[in-house]
Amino acid sequence: MLGYINKIFLVFPLFIFSNVQDSIQKIDLDNVIVKSTKINSNKKEIPLSVSIKNFRDEKNYNSQSSFSDFTRNTPGLFTSSSNNFSQDLRISIRGFGARSAFGIRGIKLIVDGIPETTPDGQSQLDNLPLGLVSSVEILRGPNANLYGNSSGGVISINTLTKSSEKHYRYSGIFGAYQYQSLQRTRILDWNSSSLIIHYDKRRSNGYRDQSGYKSNILNLKYINDLDNKNKIVWQINYTDSPYAYDAGGLKLSEVENDRRQARKNNIDYDTYEKVKHLKTGVSWNHKRNENSFFDSYFFYQKRDFFTKLPFNFGGIISLDRDYYGLGTKYTKRYALDNRNRTLVLGLDYLNQSDDRKRYKNDLGVKGEITFDQIERFKSTGLYMLSQTSYDTGFLLRYGIRYDVNIIRTDSSSSIMLDKLNPSIGLSYKVNSNDNIFFSFGTSFETPTLNELSNNPNGEGLNENLKSSSSLNYEIGWRKAVSNLTLEAIAYVISSENEILPYELEQFPGKNFYQNVGSTSRYGLELNSQLSFKGGRINLSYTLSKNKFEDFIIDNNNLADNLIPGIPSQMLDLDLIFKLSRGRSLIISNRLIGERYADNANETLISSYNLLNIKYSKEIFKKSEIFLGVNNAFNQEYFDNIRINAFGKRYYEPAPKRNFYFGINLSF
Repeated sequence: MLGYINKIFLVFPLFIFSNVQDSIQKIDLDNVIVKSTKINSNKKEIPLSVSIKNFRDEKNYNSQSSFSDFTRNTPGLFTSSSNNFSQDLRISIRGFGARSAFGIRGIKLIVDGIPETTPDGQSQLDNLPLGLVSSVEILRGPNANLYGNSSGGVISINTLTKSSEKHYRYSGIFGAYQYQSLQRTRILDWNSSSLIIHYDKRRSNGYRDQSGYKSNILNLKYINDLDNKNKIVWQINYTDSPYAYDAGGLKLSEVENDRRQARKNNIDYDTYEKVKHLKTGVSWNHKRNENSFFDSYFFYQKRDFFTKLPFNFGGIISLDRDYYGLGTKYTKRYALDNRNRTLVLGLDYLNQSDDRKRYKNDLGVKGEITFDQIERFKSTGLYMLSQTSYDTGFLLRYGIRYDVNIIRTDSSSSIMLDKLNPSIGLSYKVNSNDNIFFSFGTSFETPTLNELSNNPNGEGLNENLKSSSSLNYEIGWRKAVSNLTLEAIAYVISSENEILPYELEQFPGKNFYQNVGSTSRYGLELNSQLSFKGGRINLSYTLSKNKFEDFIIDNNNLADNLIPGIPSQMLDLDLIFKLSRGRSLIISNRLIGERYADNANETLISSYNLLNIKYSKEIFKKSEIFLGVNNAFNQEYFDNIRINAFGKRYYEPAPKRNFYFGINLSF
């Protein structure tokens, strides 16, 4: 299979290139600027693995039911649980985040320059206004020197900022299983400011029994150029999700009997979650002069969370979270005789407080309280970055960051976890078309408050759970020739004290956590893009091996076993055709390789192939209709695998072939 994939990767773009030379649409990488690296840099030269998705010029004609629609064709990135809106989307980058029991773990999320990830490393996307996403930058690999805790990868999401000539937009998207998303966007413009108001009302009955959800999102974004030296952006987001049901994991025999059924315990215990989430934040850019400026932010978030789990003792959780933070960075540019240097000094402070209560779940009825604890997590990070580009074609980038994390509860003493994270990168412009680079970076993950509070020994924090740390080495090559770009990156990552979930018989469906000795990850990421007059072709391939180096549990030596939940191979192909009369056709194919469901590597999950097709047509100026089919080959595959689930209830079946359509009206 690998040989076949390599032939496709090398031959297919060259074959197309030979047939479209008369209709070349040039790719100008010199103007692609990466901002999530905290020093605005040319993508072609930066010594980091970066993927950029731009939805301003090319609209996203997916169903927009999940953020996974915005991350397609990214090497090294794997998403799951995109149809379980109770457990939320799970994202892994080079294996970081694959072990998450729910939501996103080990990866830093930034929305419009403001952290979405909590200080302890948890993220969710149920409050993200998908209809406003304009671009996404993805840093693949550890970047703790930039963002501190849980930065095994970084996803920076930017929502609509600049107003267009159309100031009203109404969208309706309808699909299988009674899915619907009704969106309204209003843009108000004044001389030096603008206000974007967005409302999204969505719901679905879900593919499986007990898997429906309902959500309402209101998002306001105010941009004001106070003068030629100061700009502020204020945003507020309110999300109300009254229910998101969880169908649970099944045994393989249950899947074969009825893949759409819910687990019986999940029905008996009425498993679901409800969320109210409020977020507000202000970012401020102050320009002292063209070569010296400050970027600062402040934000506050409040999340009220309630969930029922499929067991009795502690099976109902009520969580009230307050989370705020602030940060600032100072940037100074120097123009010297034979080089240009940029220096950045920064500070981040984050504070999280969780009021966590657990109750008995008496078959869906809230029983007596079993756990009541206030948990706090404070994080302070100081960092320095330097980047120097030389006339000889070299670019040197290095940095260092020091983080202090303090964890405590209302009934226990403090735990301090600190870490120093250096990084260095070097790139060289071989000629006008080719760049090579090398980089070294680090990351660390503290246990989350949820992981620490799930203590198999009873109340309090599980002080046996330690932080994990990783070292990342990578070497890469980028080439840009007229309308064709190629990229090849190889990496090696070694980790200590990686945290993995497990279940106990007396608490089926509840996750506990443990450290393993050490792990290693090896990978090769290939990416190409070919543009021509009638469209574009994107092709990416990931080959990885992720294994335990030192892991003994229950007297079993699992060294050399593969880490569960991470596919060994991924192949993505997008064919984008711009047809006549405002029509477009997008054909996307994703092949996911095999992966294991358990640490012992006893259960292998088969590979699968997904083909999605989207067609759109402009009906008025800046208005369009679109139609799509997901899983066109009607594959039977799994939306999520519950790693190390007790009783081998690993499987959450995914929808088979399904359709959706939508309409966008702008005026």
